[in-house]
Amino acid sequence: MNSWAQLGDWLEWIFGGDVPVDPMRLHQVMARAVLVYLAGLTVIRLGKSRSVGRMTPIDVLLGFVLGSLLSRGITGHASISGTVASSAALIATHWMLTWLACRSHWFGDLVKGRAHLIVANGHPIVENMLHHHISSHDLEEYARNKGLEDVSKVWLAYKERNGEVSVLAKREPPRVLEVAVEPGVQTVRISLE
Repeated sequence: MNSWAQLGDWLEWIFGGDVPVDPMRLHQVMARAVLVYLAGLTVIRLGKSRSVGRMTPIDVLLGFVLGSLLSRGITGHASISGTVASSAALIATHWMLTWLACRSHWFGDLVKGRAHLIVANGHPIVENMLHHHISSHDLEEYARNKGLEDVSKVWLAYKERNGEVSVLAKREPPRVLEVAVEPGVQTVRISLE
């Protein structure tokens, strides 16, 4: 037997083949899990995916579909080669869509969504809040998380593309203290911000 045939037999024993016979042995499922994990990680890193960082709807969808696809390769319900090839195709598609979204504002809004104003100068925009299923209690929580006692202290708040709510506090005018140093001496003004 030549060395290529021996290598093929050895790989078949470890991984159960590209499309294994059911049921696989425990060591084969474990070996496939490690191989598919490393292949998936490689494909994601090559695609420069941001799926763990700041997730937009397009990133969430990629995560769900990719997770399902990779799991089928681990359990043997799909071939390893097919799993890796289709994962690479998904990542390439995701990369192309996000590349286009970075260069076209219109396309970025279409694929990633857009931000919506939910508070302006301390006044909630109820219609936008209801559209995004944000209650007044949710809004108060977002304000408190930014160190603000209540929504009246919010200058602007947006429901962002990734689903988070960003809050910008109102800038209060500085307090001015007048301090007299000595009678007949000029008054000193101190501005506290």
